[in-house]
Amino acid sequence: MTSTVVITKLDGTTYDLNALGFHVKKFDVPYPNFQYTFQSMSTYHNLLVDRVVQQTTISLVLDITANDTNDFELQKLKLRRILSSNEEFYVQTMRMPFLRWKVVADTFTPAQNNSFWRASDVQINLECTESYAETVATTLTPMNATSGLWGFGLEIPSKKKLEYEFNNQTEFDFINLGIIPLKADERPVRIIFKGNANNLKITNTTTNQSYSISGSLSKNDTLEIVGLVPIINGSQAYGRCNHAYLDFAVGKNHLRIEGSSDFNIKFDTRFYY
Repeated sequence: MTSTVVITKLDGTTYDLNALGFHVKKFDVPYPNFQYTFQSMSTYHNLLVDRVVQQTTISLVLDITANDTNDFELQKLKLRRILSSNEEFYVQTMRMPFLRWKVVADTFTPAQNNSFWRASDVQINLECTESYAETVATTLTPMNATSGLWGFGLEIPSKKKLEYEFNNQTEFDFINLGIIPLKADERPVRIIFKGNANNLKITNTTTNQSYSISGSLSKNDTLEIVGLVPIINGSQAYGRCNHAYLDFAVGKNHLRIEGSSDFNIKFDTRFYY
């Protein structure tokens, strides 16, 4: 039977629901759920002052099939284990296997069909706190057909190769393919820098933000910037930065490197849809 929905635990364990006897009949993902705040300005005018994305509910409907009554009870235990929400887990449909949602499962009741060894139309609500899907692959995964981790609908250009690793280029473009910005305090891009530098400065001219590290770095050093925090050779170095951060707008971001011309820099992130 063709796989339709796969559950992946945080430790990497995967469960193909169809292959395990849970026939998926529906997997409906709503659009992101926004909450809007308005301010009344006058009799005939209201101003939109804030918008916040709330959690969204993915509807999963399946049939539980078994070989006999005892096997039916075992199937229910297996499904309980798969959908255990002691921690979040990922769900993805094989119609678009390159996207996944991080979810937890609401309580549900699989009711047996009379004396038959099955339960039909079991409704399971999966709560997605992030509201958006994320790419299975990151920008450090080769963005080509052979990797099998990227696909149609992600707005990957067909005639231009996207790069997220640069050598000795002091100006270049970072393309955020997703539909939301990558903000340092929400979905930070992991930046990895190795090279000879003195008072390194990284500027995103698109967002008009700059991040700088005082002092010198050598090719033996590894600098990682994760959100607000710089890490040099595995140790936090917050005192050496300018206490700024870098966001990445949707689409093209133009970056400039100052204080070094002999380096390698990589950007590690997922995209969100």
